[in-house]
Amino acid sequence: MPAPVSAQIEGPANGFLQSGGIMGEDAPGLAKAIADSTGQALSMFLSMAQVMPGIPAPCDPISGSGATAGPGMFMPPPAGGPGASQIESPAEGFLSGQGIQGEDAGALAKVIAGGLAQALTLFTAQGMVMPGIAIAGFVTAAPGMLMPVPLQSQLKPIVDGLMQQNGLRGDDAPKLAQAIAQSIDVALTMFASQVMVSPGIACAPGASAAPGRLM
Repeated sequence: MPAPVSAQIEGPANGFLQSGGIMGEDAPGLAKAIADSTGQALSMFLSMAQVMPGIPAPCDPISGSGATAGPGMFMPPPAGGPGASQIESPAEGFLSGQGIQGEDAGALAKVIAGGLAQALTLFTAQGMVMPGIAIAGFVTAAPGMLMPVPLQSQLKPIVDGLMQQNGLRGDDAPKLAQAIAQSIDVALTMFASQVMVSPGIACAPGASAAPGRLM
């Protein structure tokens, strides 16, 4: 399945803004821009992500059959995912498309992009491909499943710091940071449940011998 799209993320994002008391006329547009930015970042991540070689894979040395016996680890950004600079320009465009413009819009784009980049770094560091992928003829013969990683509690202080760094302060700043962190966390949970590791990873007796891609 593809990465989560904006339409899947927008509803939760709108709910998080409302529960934080952010309910002005710009709130629906802000939720849409957060969802669009997150969906774009996850689409980029899907195309860039790599599962590193070395997954424990005991298989029969003659038939090449077996199954992976340990978790797979992700390559971290920048090789394994987009950085903040790649996400910021689309985020600013999504905000502008919702009529959110001006100096604060540029700062908010930096916050959203920075939050997403940090979330993807955390996901690649803590997330894993679950064991049990079938191997036949020395290649994986079935898709691999991803393990979800709860990130909200780790993301909230990061997004709070990004708000401060970019001059976004005031009573609503912590509430907005919370909503952004919650939206990204929900989207990555969806990502882990929808996306799989593509079959076809070369395996030698003992471990995978080539990087894996997501689908």
